Amino acid sequence: MKRGNKKAQFNFAWLFAVLVGGAILFLAIFGAMKTGDTSRFQSDSQIAKSISVLTDPLQAGFSEGSYGSIHFKEETRINNYCYSTEFGKNDISVSTRSDIGQEWNEAGAATSIYNKYIFSPEKSSGKDYYVLSKPFELPYKISDLIFLISENYCFMDAPEEIYNELLAFNIPLIEVINETQECTLSNTIRVCFSSERDDCDISVINTCSLNECDSVYDTGIVEKSGDDDLNYVGNLVFAAIFSDETNYDCNVQRLLYRAEKIADQLTEKIDIMTSRGCSSSLKPGLIDWSNELSNTQTEDIDSLYSHAVTLEDKNDREDLW
Repeated sequence: MKRGNKKAQFNFAWLFAVLVGGAILFLAIFGAMKTGDTSRFQSDSQIAKSISVLTDPLQAGFSEGSYGSIHFKEETRINNYCYSTEFGKNDISVSTRSDIGQEWNEAGAATSIYNKYIFSPEKSSGKDYYVLSKPFELPYKISDLIFLISENYCFMDAPEEIYNELLAFNIPLIEVINETQECTLSNTIRVCFSSERDDCDISVINTCSLNECDSVYDTGIVEKSGDDDLNYVGNLVFAAIFSDETNYDCNVQRLLYRAEKIADQLTEKIDIMTSRGCSSSLKPGLIDWSNELSNTQTEDIDSLYSHAVTLEDKNDREDLW
């Protein structure tokens, strides 16, 4: 849900982590090339742990977005398996291979990441990975979304807010063009925001009218070949684009569970405030909101938008009183 102007911010803590972590990853990959299977397994396991550490300073925090990069000496596969039980987790593991064309080695031990939401295909490979982070609010801040990108993308006819934001990030794997331009990156995935395009790999269809939303793309559907349509709200549009159906569904269910628990905590805080003489009319709405979150599936997440806006407006009015 968009409120105010969006500004891309580069996280300098992330820059430091990349410099240090890049050396760790290089040494780990180099060691994997020089040792046997056991050492390679241990090295790949350490790389997975390093990826988890490197994404810590990347989280957007109070900014509207943050990004960084991870560069490997050789082509590397990152496996990202999501588990959605309650708060859930992402299990990240890494596979390497000695030469192009050879089979991937057995993945190293997985690192379980419980406090992040990492969106990507279950298996992605490349030498250069770019990591983009965006906050997710519905209507309060729920978490940061982390997108792991290793393929070329061409965003075609994107709305102004997405167009300007991606240009500001200037991620080498992402090209942003308007209706008079053509994609120039090789083997690119074409992401279309216009129904007039007929050369799309991914189509983003808006479902919000301007009298209901800040942007017509605040809610919508992402159509991808080979996947079911993915409904989104807010910055989940990027998650639907950069991940696959299995990863998206799982991480969204985790986010819904987290949003429900935050609503429960806010309700308890209202009870504490009331006992101290500070009343709030938000409690009935938060209880209804928590119940709605617990009964919502990924394919219906866009239906939450109007309720979230109502809660946010009511909270804003209380702030003015």
